[in-house]
Amino acid sequence: MNEESPDPKIWRERCARRIIELDPQLSETEAREVAAEFQAFERTGVMAPEAAADFVVGEMSRPDSPKFERRLRSRSTCTSSQP
Repeated sequence: MNEESPDPKIWRERCARRIIELDPQLSETEAREVAAEFQAFERTGVMAPEAAADFVVGEMSRPDSPKFERRLRSRSTCTSSQP
């Protein structure tokens, strides 16, 4: 696979390595679980794995830190008449 879209397992491993660099107190198992969550999210899943980890850490370190929650509905199922 090319660099833009690595194999999902490779993506998770690279992301987990970056997560451990950013938070060395996490275990490898925890970092892999977090990486899988990042990969599942709509926004971070399309980023390079290291960029996804950096993005979330940057967002979470803001004083007005946003919540990272899964949408109840996919954007593709929403219509223009729904909020």
